[in-house]
Amino acid sequence: MDKRLLKEKAVRVASAFFTERGIRSVKMDDIAMELSISKRTLYELFSDKEELLLEVVKSHREEMKAFMTKEAERAGNVLEIIMAFYRKISQDFKNANNGFFDEIKKYPRVTDLLENGRKDNIEGAMKFYAKGVEQGIFRADVNYRIVQEMMHGQMDTLIQSKSCQQYTMLELFETLMFMHLRGISTEAGLKHVDDFICRMKSEKEQEM
Repeated sequence: MDKRLLKEKAVRVASAFFTERGIRSVKMDDIAMELSISKRTLYELFSDKEELLLEVVKSHREEMKAFMTKEAERAGNVLEIIMAFYRKISQDFKNANNGFFDEIKKYPRVTDLLENGRKDNIEGAMKFYAKGVEQGIFRADVNYRIVQEMMHGQMDTLIQSKSCQQYTMLELFETLMFMHLRGISTEAGLKHVDDFICRMKSEKEQEM
């Protein structure tokens, strides 16, 4: 197999293994075996597990960026973008091992990448919030940089707390997202948000 294609396949396999089992429990042997290659060949592609994890995170970021760009061009308002984002996250979190989100912080290069990505995301989020204000869905009297920092901070706190043992990552994310959405919405926007929440609950019930 072409080296580039093999590397892409390794990233896909590693992504599934890491998220479903947690990072610590997955060995390079496991990934090599799944790919039907030797561990030596795998190490020729990635110097260590952290480099492989780094590529997994980069791949996911690029995939999410492309997805959100496409949805932003298609959507009629910001809530349609949020709904698409929620569906995407739902799929990503569906079989996720909560330990993955805590263990990932033990890898410095990955942590640096995520932190830099978070800073870049803030500017994109500001444009998103501004669009919501322009559409009359979000309040104009809110400091949205603080909102964004709070969302990230609360998610980090929950991941490190016992809540992560009681609830799935999707439940934690969903609760925080809906709480923040209702807090920043105008009176007119609240109706849109509540309709959005009802649709999400209806879709979840149909999947059960």
